[in-house]
Order: sequence, then C-alpha cells, then structure tokens
Amino acid sequence: MPSSIDPKVIVLHALRPSSRKTTIDHVASLSEISGESNVAYLHFSNPLTPEILNMKSDIFIVNYDFLNYRFTPMWDFVKDRFKQVAQRAQHRVAIVQDDFWAHLELDDWISDWNIDRVLTPIESNLDILYPKSIGRCEFRTVLTGYAPKLKDCGRAKPLYERDIDLGQRVRHMSPSLGSYAEKKALQAINFGALAEQKQFVVDVSADPKDALLGNQWVEFLANSRFTVSMKGGASLADPRGLIHHKVNRYLDLNPDATFEDVEKNCFPGLDGRHVYSAISPRLFEAAAAGTCQILQEDDYLGVLEPWVHYLPLSADLSNSEEILEAMRDLQKCQRIADACFETLIASNDFTHENLIRDTISGLTVRESDVLDDKTFHSGKHHIENLGEVQKSYSTELHDATWAFLYDLELMNSRRKIKRFRKTLSVKPLNKDAISKCFKQLRHTSLPASLILLFDLIEMDQTNWLIQRLNEIERKQTLKIQVWTWRSLPQSQVGPE
Repeated sequence: MPSSIDPKVIVLHALRPSSRKTTIDHVASLSEISGESNVAYLHFSNPLTPEILNMKSDIFIVNYDFLNYRFTPMWDFVKDRFKQVAQRAQHRVAIVQDDFWAHLELDDWISDWNIDRVLTPIESNLDILYPKSIGRCEFRTVLTGYAPKLKDCGRAKPLYERDIDLGQRVRHMSPSLGSYAEKKALQAINFGALAEQKQFVVDVSADPKDALLGNQWVEFLANSRFTVSMKGGASLADPRGLIHHKVNRYLDLNPDATFEDVEKNCFPGLDGRHVYSAISPRLFEAAAAGTCQILQEDDYLGVLEPWVHYLPLSADLSNSEEILEAMRDLQKCQRIADACFETLIASNDFTHENLIRDTISGLTVRESDVLDDKTFHSGKHHIENLGEVQKSYSTELHDATWAFLYDLELMNSRRKIKRFRKTLSVKPLNKDAISKCFKQLRHTSLPASLILLFDLIEMDQTNWLIQRLNEIERKQTLKIQVWTWRSLPQSQVGPE
C-alpha cells in the first residue's frame, strides 16, 4: 500500500458493556490503520441512513464481535446489514474467531459478501471449515489477542508481595465443542485442588458469579503469584450450529448427563477428528501483570521455553508435585516471570501493530476522487453525530430491543409512533400513560416488548429511544423483515 495514501477505513463492530477488555482494545487498535480522520467506527445497531449507505471506503473491516452473532437467532436478522456499504469498498477484510462454531454460516457469509481477506487464529484444517472460500480469498493467521505496548504497562509487584498463590477464572464449555474445549477448565480446577491440598492460597473458579471484567481481572492477575492455563479451542466443528442446539435440548431433558452420554446421543463418532486450538489473550495479560504462568507444555509463538518462560504442566497433571514444589521457590519463579515479560511484552514483538500489518499489507489502494472523499467524511461525521461510535458500548441493550424497534418501523403508522414518542417525552414519565399508548400500537409481541420498553426506561435510555423513534418517523431507516427474539421465555412472548 503506498505510504503517501491514508486509506479510508470503515470498521463494523458490535461492542457492548460486557465486551472483554481484549475485544475493546482490539477494536480500538484498528484506528491506527490510517489517520484518525480516515477511520469510521460503525456499530451494527446504527440506523441505515442515506449518509451511511452512500459511504465509499478503501477498506471495509468486519470484526469478530459482529460475526459472532451467527451463534444466535439474530444472525438472519443482522448478517446483511451494511452489506451495501461493504460492497462499495475497494477491499473487504473479515476478522474471525471461534471459526469452528457455525463455520458454514460463516463460509456462506464470506462468499456472499465477497470478502477479500480473512484473518483467523486457526492455522490448520481451513479447507474443512471454509470449503467455499478457501480457494477464492486470502487467509492469514492472526492472534486472538495482543500484547500491550511496553510504555502502557505499569510496574508489576514482585511475587513475594502478592496475596494469592494461584489465581484463575475459567468457564465450563458446552459439550457441543467437543472434549478438548473443557480441558482448560478441568486443568485449572483440578490443579487448583491439588495446590489447596499443599496449603497454597488458591482462588480458582468456574462459577459465572465469580467472573472478573475489565480492570478487576487485571488487578486480580497482578495480585496472583501464579496462574494456570493452556491453549483454548474445540475438537468438534459445528457446521450450522445445529449440534449446539441438539446438545442443549438433550441436556434440558438430561441435566445430569455425562460428556460420554451427550456424545453418544448427539454427535457419535465426531469428537476429536480435528482439533482447532489457539493461544488465549491471557498469555499476554498474565505476562504484562508479571504473573508466573503454569502452562501445559506446547508451542507458544515459537518463543517460550519451559522452565525459562513458564512452568510446564503435563496434560494429565502427572508432574503436579514437581510444579507445586517449584512454586515454593519464589526467586526462581520471579526470574521465569521476568523472562516471559521480556519476551512477550518488553520486546514489543506481539503488539496490535502485527494485526494492523496483517490487515492491510499487500492491499493496493488507488487514489479516490473528491466525491468519494466527501461521501466518506460526510458519513463519518453523521455517525459521530448519532453518538453511536465512541459511546456505542456505553449501555447494554438486549438484542431483542432492535427487533422491537424494527417491528415498530414495519407498522408504517407515523401517527401512532409520533403519539408514542410524545408520551415518552413528557416529564415526569407516566408508566400508565406509556403502557396505554404502547398498547394502541397493537404490537405483535406485546408482553415481551413491554418488558424491554421499561428496561430501557429504567436504564435511563428514554432519550435514546426517542431518537430512534424520530428516525423511524422520518423514515431514515430501511424496511427489513419482522424478527422475533426466540430466547425469551415462552410465557413472556405474545401471540404471533
């Protein structure tokens, strides 16, 4: 790409308050592709206005948090949003994760959107995951997360000043991902139990109530002398997500079923044919925190050596006694943690600059004309005025909120919507009046939508809702199919 040209870039994303810090940092890093004025962040929930639809960019990037909606009933509803904008770009790049889950849905989407480059952490068996796309677009291997720059890292406390000996948070994964997916949680829990028996201070949990987000997780790691981990991934590919649904139905009826029971009844003979693994972002998070890592011995970027950069734990925990004894030598473990920090963090070899390079290197960008520049910057300014760019993940909204709004859009009754908007504008808010006016809209899923409506009001999002209703009233959004959120309890869903 000629250095004299700053490409105009659109990043389609789906950040929300519960997004991991890794994901937020990842999306933010894409601003470094070009000058700040030439990168527009487009949240998937933005209205489809003419200003946005007319934008013409050099590179249109679709982030994995948007593509992860293929796991949900939302996919048919959102998968073609902004396709028109993407087709106006010179190049289209998709950044994917968890490729093995609903991979044929992803493959179809890549083909349909005419994606030029796919960035994935999966290195092998891509022909199985992407039978349509493997021969027509470029695949590049990237990481699931990157190291912070050295200048952004604070000084870590030495190990002897920390309160927790072994700290970790893990998740029990669905059997629909195969036996490999659960190994990380089992490793942490089982090794934690062994450490507790040896009187170590252990804080290892797989309970969702103990989850730590954002700075809480960073502070937790910085107060833990050791953490235990391994590569994550799956040993079962789920082409359309149907295995996942089949497993869920089976577990609903058989909540005490073992993995072997689930495998026999839901995917016999399929587990373990291929293993799709990748390095977790926690490798860098722990290194940056100065925490000594206990890792299943494996290849980690070709740069980490056992007993030099980490304590090597065998897959079957057979050398646990050796590792637990080594944990008592804090001086040696401090040297191991320091060596890992130097290799992964201080070197600056694994920062987001690598992602930027993999995203744009080799893409030829031609100089655009004045009209293209004008439509791009007009659209970028319009997005920023909508307040959905920098603040797009400031409030958590149930995905069904979007379905509710588009149901209103399809009503095609500006008079009723205007009356509803005015009722919402009255201060103080009168819930009885709002309910009465809302019922006059004759919404098809009234009970569920009323719950969503009052959730928005309780979250102090009335002004946001009024703005969306204004757009519907002025017909600034496009008509799309009716869609109903299927994950709400059936008792809350009205007649269809």
